[in-house]
Amino acid sequence: MLKNYIIRDKKGYSLVELLVVMAMIGILAIIGVPRYSDFVAKGNVRRATNDLLQNARLASTLAIKENRNYIIAFNEGGNSYSVGFDTDNDGIPEGYDGNGPVRVVNLQAAYGNNIAFGTLASNVPDYQQPNQCPACSGSGGSVLFAGNTGVVREIFNPDGSVAFIGHVIINHTVKGYSYILRVRYLSGKLDLWMWDGDIDNQSPPEPVECLNPPIKYCGWTEIR
Repeated sequence: MLKNYIIRDKKGYSLVELLVVMAMIGILAIIGVPRYSDFVAKGNVRRATNDLLQNARLASTLAIKENRNYIIAFNEGGNSYSVGFDTDNDGIPEGYDGNGPVRVVNLQAAYGNNIAFGTLASNVPDYQQPNQCPACSGSGGSVLFAGNTGVVREIFNPDGSVAFIGHVIINHTVKGYSYILRVRYLSGKLDLWMWDGDIDNQSPPEPVECLNPPIKYCGWTEIR
């Protein structure tokens, strides 16, 4: 009798309770999945731009180490870039790290089909004014280096300097998130900016704050 009483006294979950819990899980999933998707998209753009930054630093290091020019050559239409040494000054990499194969990075293959050169932003921090709070200017192209002829590229010299100032902008073509790598000085100074807008907010506030980090200007925030 005692055993039967204990069994009868145990309570389970009703069908209504299960349905309520399932509905709550569904609502949380509906809310959370888009946010997670946004998080992944922004992370992929930042990772692509940060890897470009690291490749630029590595090219500079190898140029000094091997005492010869290294370049990053950009194929804007193909959403790719190549890193390697350039001994005949034709702007096309010939090898990498000694005599190994040229390092080629395809943005879409490495970071996702929606990662590409470009931006929805109508202006960007102007790389041609590196010594002052960066002015807003038209984007002038997603990959742009002042003084380039022929292959669009940056040249890293054996003394640690670079041949051109300019910028490279990478974005998520669906979400609109954008990051820009700027070469600010011929000494090789590099910095990274993030656009404060996206596909749903193409006119973000444009605060001017040049004194305290993070520097903000014309809808962009310096993050490195």
